[in-house]
Amino acid sequence: MDHNMMDHNMIALRAIEPSECEYLHQIAEAYWLELMPHSDVIQDANQRAQYFQDRFPLNTPDHLVQWAINNETIVGIVAARVEPANRRASIEDFYVLPTERSKGYGREMIRKLYQQFDTMDIERVDLNVRRDNPAALAFWEAQGFRIALYHLRQYRDPQSGESFVGALSSDF
Repeated sequence: MDHNMMDHNMIALRAIEPSECEYLHQIAEAYWLELMPHSDVIQDANQRAQYFQDRFPLNTPDHLVQWAINNETIVGIVAARVEPANRRASIEDFYVLPTERSKGYGREMIRKLYQQFDTMDIERVDLNVRRDNPAALAFWEAQGFRIALYHLRQYRDPQSGESFVGALSSDF
């Protein structure tokens, strides 16, 4: 499909219902496995369950947790925390299923999300991108995002005082 001729109504964002948590959990785990395969969240079932609850609070006024749907087919998820009083939002999770990538869905998901943000008068949108995900960085920069700050991290062994080389769990 020529992305310039894309039907702008092809993607709909719909709130994820509590009854859909099982499927959301499956997609979230695939997303995390792709993004951070060596993290504690992937390795430990208890941490994974808590992380899921923290990342995807459903039916709360300050979170939008939504399916991206094309013709009744789920093509991705987007979760955002909103602070309308501060005119700010943060895109917490954004995932297009691997089989649905390079079809323009990501751009359309952003466009639909921004329509929602506009109704809340949101003027600032933040997000984090892992340094080991250059494709995501390129995608977000193509959407107009720019680096606003550097968040530096170091892991160290408190017993020996040694620092580990790397800032992400996937570095070890």
